Amino acid sequence: MAVAVAASPAVSVSTPMLAQVIILTCGLAMRGPAAPAAAAMVTPAASRSGGAQQCASDSLRAATVRRARNATRDGAWNDAADLWRDALLLDERSGDDWLALGDVLLNAERHREAAAAYERAIQADARLTERGTRSVARAYAQMGDDRQAIRWLEQSLRLGTRPAELWSEERFRRYRDVPRLQSALRRQASRDGASLPERAASTT
Repeated sequence: MAVAVAASPAVSVSTPMLAQVIILTCGLAMRGPAAPAAAAMVTPAASRSGGAQQCASDSLRAATVRRARNATRDGAWNDAADLWRDALLLDERSGDDWLALGDVLLNAERHREAAAAYERAIQADARLTERGTRSVARAYAQMGDDRQAIRWLEQSLRLGTRPAELWSEERFRRYRDVPRLQSALRRQASRDGASLPERAASTT
């Protein structure tokens, strides 16, 4: 006998409830056509459950990243930071997401947290080392920590960042005549077989 179920009024859905709904949806999607009894015995229930949970986690993370991007676009820096952190709690392997977190933290003037996020980006993806190093220096420069800013700028130059890329940023210009950075520039010029830029050469 069919049982009629009346639709309930619209209610707000909590995050845990949403996660359960996603898990159920993924589980149903993964069931597919009915399999022969012998095949069903070969596939453990735990495996199906694990697949549904992974599907749910991926779906929840994708939704969180979309919300984080929207908050970033709208300039809601602190909300965006919370959302990027939520996404990274689900999967912390994305260097690009760590960079995005660092950028919104920097805009929120949470400089020390931004520096830490940029360092995690470098750890997560070696391809982001040059960009991440420059971003760490930017966070320390905005924080007013000249010692750390110079240290990271020196490392950035060692990695091959061109001087024009650094000095084009207003926040870095006050460091251009620092002896440590001039030494890094000389090493870079020697390695590349090029002469020092006119400004650098005139200070040696």
